[in-house]
Amino acid sequence: MSGNDSDKTVFKQPTPGGERTSTRPTPGGRGANPQAGNSSNTQVPPHNRNQAQPSQPVPQDRSGAAFRTDMGLNPLVNAASTLIAVYEKTRTAVSHPDVGGLYQRLINEIKIFEEKTRNLGIKPEIVLSARYLLCSVLDEAVLNTPWGGESVWGQRTLLSVFHGETSGGEKSFLICERVCQTPGENLDIIELFYICLSLGFEGKYRLMNRGREPLEQLKDNLFAIIRRYRGDYERALSPRWMGLGNLRNPITEYIPLWVVVSLVAALLFFSFTGFKYWLYTTATPVTQSLIEISEEKK
Repeated sequence: MSGNDSDKTVFKQPTPGGERTSTRPTPGGRGANPQAGNSSNTQVPPHNRNQAQPSQPVPQDRSGAAFRTDMGLNPLVNAASTLIAVYEKTRTAVSHPDVGGLYQRLINEIKIFEEKTRNLGIKPEIVLSARYLLCSVLDEAVLNTPWGGESVWGQRTLLSVFHGETSGGEKSFLICERVCQTPGENLDIIELFYICLSLGFEGKYRLMNRGREPLEQLKDNLFAIIRRYRGDYERALSPRWMGLGNLRNPITEYIPLWVVVSLVAALLFFSFTGFKYWLYTTATPVTQSLIEISEEKK
């Protein structure tokens, strides 16, 4: 995919007959963005055209290698792992020494994300919507920091580069609403939405009065969808947390319990009897001496 896609935020849904139709959300009933107005009625081209093949492999940015991982909730989240990690670090950074360098690295990482998803065979409409969300999330993270707000980032956001729009805080949630209509087919991107919201993405709710309430409700709804299709989460930190257990066979596996109890009782009985006998034999001479002394005094 390139930043000049003819249709910026379309998300296609399968129809019962097997054909796909295009649905374009219109946030708040507002007109299309002037930058994308010439292509508002253009059908989404086939996969090979919608995802333009790069003339050469996307250069790997070693600065983001530390954030990459082969683990994730699903292939889409795994492909976006670097962008998600950069978002989490960026939104809490009090300063940044090279905002321009960060901008270029993120553009490169988004292209790497597209290449990964294309190689994984993820549907183009899923990738397009995920890219829109990630651009919106990263732009919000940067522009809400002191150093990002004072930079020229707002004049050319990631969303404007890849989708020709300046702000995706509202349309991102329209896309979320759209994919939730068929959760079984869009579970991967629903999980990506849930992760972004859990990490702090607010979009249009940031400036709303009491905006946290509908945002928390949306997260609960997404979690319910994920749990319904994925099942309940594993509550134990590790399925092997109990280890191997006691490998020694207890004696009760070979000898009945009543035999053990009887032996213990017999041991106590004979111990007590022996103690009484020892006490008797020890005290008898002393007692005899006391009797003799008493008789002599008489």
